[in-house]
Amino acid sequence: MRLRLGVFLTLIWHCVTYQTDENGIPVFTSKAEMIETMNAVTSEDASQVKTIIVLAYGNDKCEKHVESMGMRQVMFEMVTHSEEEFGVTGLAAAFLKDKDFGKSHSLKHCPHLILYRNGRPIVYDGDNLHLRFNREDIGHWISSNLKSHVEHLSDETFEHLTQASTGSTTGDWMIWLHKSTCSDLTAVWEALASRLKYSKVVGEVDITLNPKTAERFSLTECQSILLFRHGKRYTYTGDAFDVHALANFAEVSYKNFEYKIVKPPLSPFDEKVEQLTNWLKTSEYGLITLIAVSSLLFSGILFLVCQESQQMANTAEKKDK
Repeated sequence: MRLRLGVFLTLIWHCVTYQTDENGIPVFTSKAEMIETMNAVTSEDASQVKTIIVLAYGNDKCEKHVESMGMRQVMFEMVTHSEEEFGVTGLAAAFLKDKDFGKSHSLKHCPHLILYRNGRPIVYDGDNLHLRFNREDIGHWISSNLKSHVEHLSDETFEHLTQASTGSTTGDWMIWLHKSTCSDLTAVWEALASRLKYSKVVGEVDITLNPKTAERFSLTECQSILLFRHGKRYTYTGDAFDVHALANFAEVSYKNFEYKIVKPPLSPFDEKVEQLTNWLKTSEYGLITLIAVSSLLFSGILFLVCQESQQMANTAEKKDK
């Protein structure tokens, strides 16, 4: 344990200061400070710290609850015995007191237990964390989620992997499509993927980097959640973004939402035609160009008709002679 917690002392070399609790576990007061610390630690000794478990609470009332439930001690014991009890090596712990953390990650209840794996978070969605903080349950959750269950899609791989328009053999897909600047659902989305891993494929698309996918589904919002099932597309329009609400939509309540038939993606030729059409509609030179092209086409057709008429007249004249 001294070795694992001692890795945090490398922060002195990075001129980062932080508080610790009685067991030497760091206590941070902002997400930014915590992320900076994580980056410093993992870059300094990545062989020792691979995964960091964070207990986050946003106010004094929640902090008192953490104390009364003995959560700090459970965290300490869990990290101390993680290798022999759960087969998890390189596990470190931290506490975070940040009133904005839950809101920024679309989390409701306090406290929040977050597991960071190579910087990517997943929130613990076990029942009644504020009532039952069990080392065995949490240890099993950690060991089951050391790797992400989210499929990352791109413009190039979307249709090939999801087969959204055919509804073929890859099964149902629940996909979060978002811009880079949207509110962060990552921790919740990772937990959803873990919960649904045996029934749905949970995917993610950064539409800032993959604009064709956004255009294909006419996405204008900062983020959208879509369920693709049997060639149909269901759009989640609920107000709740916790794991339970999203899982319920994916498995049951999608039937109460309107759907659209998923059309196949445009071919390269169709894309060019659509781009030209959109340009003609929106460009200040579009109308002038359309008139000019139409005039040229009309002139060309008129020339061909006249030429054909002249040839026919010449042919008839020769026959008369």
